[in-house]
Amino acid sequence: MAPAVAATPVSGKAVTGPTAAMAGVTPMASKADRIKRLGKLTVKGQTSLDAWFAGLGQYRKGKNPYKFNWSTDGCSKAPEKIPGGYDFTFPCHRHDFGYRNYKSLVGVSKFRSQHKKRIDDVFLQDMKQVCNARFWADPLTPAGRKKAKAACLKTADKYYAAVRALG
Repeated sequence: MAPAVAATPVSGKAVTGPTAAMAGVTPMASKADRIKRLGKLTVKGQTSLDAWFAGLGQYRKGKNPYKFNWSTDGCSKAPEKIPGGYDFTFPCHRHDFGYRNYKSLVGVSKFRSQHKKRIDDVFLQDMKQVCNARFWADPLTPAGRKKAKAACLKTADKYYAAVRALG
């Protein structure tokens, strides 16, 4: 069982173990649990994407039970919003999430050898999903939408190539 941590009482000593558990404190996730959960949030597929969005929502409500790093610099120096109404904000945020958390949990070397390619591939998948989205109030003609979608997919490929080479 993972150790539980409570607020430090006036005595200056943290309450842990059974006392903390009885006080209703949530136990801290172990490193192995954090890595396992991180894996579920950074793989291809809608289930993983939905779980990541749910985790982001919880984080925004002040809950972060796995103590993940949710910080982001967006798409770094590349634009997040591209012509045609496409927005890569969340694919870039999820990509940063994977990079930052794996690097801190497993180290840079293990991250590069075991996780980087998968996270980059998920990034491409997420961007392509954005490019394939149909807007309910699309102002473009069918020909214009086809051209905008092709440009979006080309931009996704460029962003992917950049993270593969530089990330």
